[in-house]
Amino acid sequence: MRFLLSLFLCFVIGVQMSMGQDIEELDKNYSEFWSDITFGKALNDKWTVGGDGGVRAAFNSGNFKLFYVRPNINYKVLPFFNLTFGLGSFNTFSSDYSNVFEFRIYQDANFRGPKLGPFNFMHRIRLEQRFFTFSDNDIDNEFSFRGRYLIGTRTDKFSLGGEKNWTVFVSLEPFFPLGKGVTEILANNFRWDTALSYQVSENLRLELHYVLQTSEIFSNSDTRVLENIFRFRIFQKL
Repeated sequence: MRFLLSLFLCFVIGVQMSMGQDIEELDKNYSEFWSDITFGKALNDKWTVGGDGGVRAAFNSGNFKLFYVRPNINYKVLPFFNLTFGLGSFNTFSSDYSNVFEFRIYQDANFRGPKLGPFNFMHRIRLEQRFFTFSDNDIDNEFSFRGRYLIGTRTDKFSLGGEKNWTVFVSLEPFFPLGKGVTEILANNFRWDTALSYQVSENLRLELHYVLQTSEIFSNSDTRVLENIFRFRIFQKL
């Protein structure tokens, strides 16, 4: 099992990096580091409150830094189905474009299943209502409506020489604009995420991700961006 899961992880990352090389003809190529922490606290059998926050930055250029916080509340409808309502504040500071301040409202529908061998699948449908203001006074405030669909799988826990505390997570997530574009911001088109997870304790999990993401700069419809993202995540149950 350990050999097969390790082989699966190497295969996915290999294909992911190969795909990144194949689309390097995009106009810009960013290398980024993201770091964030996710909290969650169960109020009872049905309701959970939590959220996440963190920082994101490009380390091969000085073109942007982003700070965000995103609280939410979750309701478990069925053992395999829950709903989420959340708010978000995303503040982006850029040397190339106007600084962007975003207030976000979002809704999730999350489904778990099916389980196929060691692979536990999940699905997430997200709707986001996004309100933008800009540091450049010549740019009007904007609103956009976006949909996202994520399909992912997490392996059963396996051992790398000790306890069975390791898992691999892989997901694909296209983004769907449901309204007009917004001026002077980076718009995500597609995200492929691969992660290695370590369960430190019952309430604490650490993850190291490699994310391949394609985006577009609205201010110039001819400018497409490939983002190679290294992400460190902490998950803490309270």
